[in-house]
Amino acid sequence: MTATMSTQAYYKDRLGFDPAEALNDGSTFDKSKQGYEENLSKFKDERDAIQKKTFTKWVNKHLKKANRHVGDLFLDLQDGLNLISLLEVLSGEHLPRERGKMRFHMLQNVQMALDFLRYKKIKLVNIRAEDIVDGNPKLTLGLIWTIILHFQISDIVVGQEPNVSAKEVLLRWARRSTAKYPGVRVNDFTSSWRDGLAFNALIHRNRPDLIDWRSVRTVTIRERLERAFYVAEREYGVTRLLDPEDVDTHEIDEKSIITYISSLYDVFPEPPALHPLYDSDSQTKTTEYRELATMLQTWIREKSAVMSDRGFPSTLIEMKKLA
Repeated sequence: MTATMSTQAYYKDRLGFDPAEALNDGSTFDKSKQGYEENLSKFKDERDAIQKKTFTKWVNKHLKKANRHVGDLFLDLQDGLNLISLLEVLSGEHLPRERGKMRFHMLQNVQMALDFLRYKKIKLVNIRAEDIVDGNPKLTLGLIWTIILHFQISDIVVGQEPNVSAKEVLLRWARRSTAKYPGVRVNDFTSSWRDGLAFNALIHRNRPDLIDWRSVRTVTIRERLERAFYVAEREYGVTRLLDPEDVDTHEIDEKSIITYISSLYDVFPEPPALHPLYDSDSQTKTTEYRELATMLQTWIREKSAVMSDRGFPSTLIEMKKLA
């Protein structure tokens, strides 16, 4: 930090926003360096909480296939059994395990999982079996992120130009898929997604009948996010790894966003050549579809009301007399 830059300016430059402004809850904010450090810690804790929630949902999405479930990511991986089951589901391979409940057995199971990852040429940095058995938050999150990178995100680079990371490929895909949408600028995996427009644009580009682009721009940020997450899960089975409040925040967790966006990539790997906002035939078909759907809903409501108001005979003989 330069001598001429204030503590407040330094942290605003470092974070991209002023923590004092972000908190804005009416309480007195400590302008000292110590106060800023404390609030930086608060924001980091919030980001870690979002990451923990997202990773827990991702793990459970796969553990469901093994009839297993984790409630607390830091506690329920300690014995190594859920970790081994997760790797079996992801790899399709069988791993041995210890069934005992003692710490020795837990260490053996976690070590088995770590050795399997190393066998798969997956680099583990400073992660030991003891760290997972002890429920170390930072290293447990680091381990799950490493697993996500290898089993979900690394495949994105297949067929791409060499020396380009999966993250960069995913970002380029998101830019292509959301290009020419008013108000959408995808420059990163954090603030570019906060207002919800980019998520809706991704879906609209591929299925314009599912998202009314004009109306989605008039609702609140959290309503937009809710709409996108709901539609992606209902129509394509994309697990709802994020909630609106996880994205509409100053401390957006990049790894959580990448994990969810990579799930959308699996569904929409290549955007259609024709852009729905500029393809008149597509717009016409979408309008006709919505009009027909509205007419059908109206007809169903009317007929349901008529049927509910009519009294029908209770015997077959009396019913035949109506014919």
